[in-house]
Amino acid sequence: MKKRKHHFQQIIRKLQELSGLDVDILLENDFPGRRMIGGKYSLETNVVTIYLEEVRKQCFRLFGSEEKLVDYFSVILAHELGHAADRNLMELAMVRADHTDHQKRMQLSIKIEENAWNYAKRLVPDLHNILNVVREHSLAMYKIERVK
Repeated sequence: MKKRKHHFQQIIRKLQELSGLDVDILLENDFPGRRMIGGKYSLETNVVTIYLEEVRKQCFRLFGSEEKLVDYFSVILAHELGHAADRNLMELAMVRADHTDHQKRMQLSIKIEENAWNYAKRLVPDLHNILNVVREHSLAMYKIERVK
């Protein structure tokens, strides 16, 4: 894992440089909750946190092995950087928090996620195929909610 962490640090430096964002990026082993969250961006602290064990588990569940783990990590990081780069995130999050209508909250959540995925596509264009698979899987939860 030590060798892998070094490789992840290289990816972090590369994507941080490409993005031009002034955001801290932390690597943690496990997400401190019950959900399997691979990464998150905090508006309050301007910090991206990537949860390595969850990223590994997600990659294995989605692709059946860890063969694509480095690319998967890159896609997750690019997505979280997409949240950090989103100039509309604060407003969207505030409007979503104030809404009582579940459908409207879901639409705003989808918009927030799609903004981040669109940014990630531009940040890692060479990972287009894996990004699309991860994106579709990620957005599937919102699409299921939409249908209800």
